[in-house]
Amino acid sequence: MYNAGVTYTWDEDKAIKVRKDHGVDFARIIDIFNDPYAVEFIDESHSTETETRYAIIALTAAYGLTHLVFTERDAGGEIELHFITARHAEPWMVEEYEENKRRQ
Repeated sequence: MYNAGVTYTWDEDKAIKVRKDHGVDFARIIDIFNDPYAVEFIDESHSTETETRYAIIALTAAYGLTHLVFTERDAGGEIELHFITARHAEPWMVEEYEENKRRQ
């Protein structure tokens, strides 16, 4: 779980675009990190040498199964998770999530 001692940030212009394009509000998906069946992985296709992007597919109270891409930053000894984009889970994401749930 990421909640204790973690700061969540995002670019407000990007948050507006995500709400408009994908119908997901960053402020309402922080609970994505509480799902014990979450599927987490490195988003290698969008990571760079200087920034690793992570993705998580998990249940949120507001939207059900959701996909979030984020980075982890060091904010003066504190952990900062910076949200990049989010969307409702696509069919392949649902399959990954359900498979992970069955394995646990």
